[in-house]
Amino acid sequence: MKQILCKHKQLLSIFLMFTMTFMSCSGDDLDDSNGGSTSVRGTHDIVPLPNRVRFHGNTYTVSTRLSISAAEEYSKAAQVLKKELNSLGLNASIATAQTDSEISFVVDTSLAGDAYEITIDAADAIQVFVNSEKSAFYASQTLRQYMWTSNQRSGAIDFVTATISDAPNNDYRGFQLDVARHFFPKEFIFKIIDQMALYKLNNLQIHLSDDQGWRVVSENYPLLTEVGGFREFDAYDLWCIDKARSDADYQFDPNFVNGNTYGGFYTKQDLKDIVAYAAENYINVIPEIDMPGHMSAAIRAYPWISCNGQVDWGAHFSRPMCVYDDQVMQFAKDIWDEMIDIFPATRVHIGADEVDKSFWENDPNGQQFMQDKNFPHVNYIQNYFVSEITAYLESKGKKVTAWDDILVSNDDNIVNTVSSSIDVMYWRDYKQDGAIYAARNGNNIILTPWSWFYLSSDNNDQNLINMYNFSEADELNPAVIANKIGYQACVWTERIPSEAVFEKFVFPRFQAFAEVAWSKGRDFTSFKRRLGSHLSYMDNAEINYKKPLFMN
Repeated sequence: MKQILCKHKQLLSIFLMFTMTFMSCSGDDLDDSNGGSTSVRGTHDIVPLPNRVRFHGNTYTVSTRLSISAAEEYSKAAQVLKKELNSLGLNASIATAQTDSEISFVVDTSLAGDAYEITIDAADAIQVFVNSEKSAFYASQTLRQYMWTSNQRSGAIDFVTATISDAPNNDYRGFQLDVARHFFPKEFIFKIIDQMALYKLNNLQIHLSDDQGWRVVSENYPLLTEVGGFREFDAYDLWCIDKARSDADYQFDPNFVNGNTYGGFYTKQDLKDIVAYAAENYINVIPEIDMPGHMSAAIRAYPWISCNGQVDWGAHFSRPMCVYDDQVMQFAKDIWDEMIDIFPATRVHIGADEVDKSFWENDPNGQQFMQDKNFPHVNYIQNYFVSEITAYLESKGKKVTAWDDILVSNDDNIVNTVSSSIDVMYWRDYKQDGAIYAARNGNNIILTPWSWFYLSSDNNDQNLINMYNFSEADELNPAVIANKIGYQACVWTERIPSEAVFEKFVFPRFQAFAEVAWSKGRDFTSFKRRLGSHLSYMDNAEINYKKPLFMN
């Protein structure tokens, strides 16, 4: 029996069936929607926080040989519960016909989108009300986590009766993985997808190309991986090597190192396997091929992509593609044709950030192109590329996403002209103009401001707290908020050379981000209390993480 000392120093003892008790002095444990007072005591550790949890004051017990009733379209959700129950020692089975089961998936057409409701009742067992495959899947992840704080005993689980009502606050809930700087095998990406599924994220963006490496095989341009997929150790590699002398987690995977050369790439089948695994978890995989800048790896493989056949750098960024060359523009279209064959999801990402346009401005062919097109400024060359590639991809049925640089560059304040059909990722919180102009232009906006949502920053308590408490009203122009469709967390891997380091940078900020992206309400005191079960879960799942000091 647990004992609770509340603020009036009265000792309360709560006895539930099978000696199960629940501790609570905070309102969210009673009714997460409003913190209302009630005599019912209960608790849960669900992340992300559901819209509402109402506890009803008694228990419902499920025991060995229990049945899960689910129509065929909800079989994936049922499998999630079966796997969790079996891991707890219960012999769960799935019946596709509607039967008197301990757990039943029930169609409720009044539920919209990905909303769901779970009722746990001593008389009616556990019913999961859904109206789509995705809502059923999300409900199963919630019920799975609810088991973590239920009384688990030999051959049985005692649930506190409750009603859980939930729906996502944002349609787009993304996670971005940079594999260009340092490479990660597909099995590790499967592991990340598992965590995305548990925490209800639905879009995985893979940054497949950059100056440091090209990570996807091309049948039309095989040198992209044969040459561009490898590099001699760069400054970040050397930094990681030095760091590994005092921290073994920073050692490179030997599969990606040959002497002083680092590299690796995915076959098309590797990526199709990732896409298929993600689809099983209701996650879209978004390929990012960063164009027209950040193309040094491709230029090393095919020098004619650049304006002078060289790999060189300006003040801050590398030489971009020579986009006013018809052959180069065809190269871009050819690459995207191959990506479309691999990635069936509607959304693609063209990058288009941090382009040093001075290379075009100083190129005689670039000057002639501007004169022929009557372009008053070199920015119009960037507009030309974005417009051309967007029109091409849209003709193939794709939805184009790009970084906010397409509206306003780092090096000037000229507002570029782009199609309102492009979804814009707002990352430069130091230059919010791009997001504001995007909103005025009618573009949808995905929030990924680097000061809050770049998980490649130091994983310390303050950064986690700042991200969790991110306030749209305090940080964003109202027009940007009005056009927002969701959030994305990003991991850039210049200083993240291994899976162990990756996980220590990301977790448990990952759980905090999921709550920001999904939940309508947030409360950090509640989150801290709920996080303990998730740290234990990661211990059991062999996921590395950096334990916050506030959890000690």
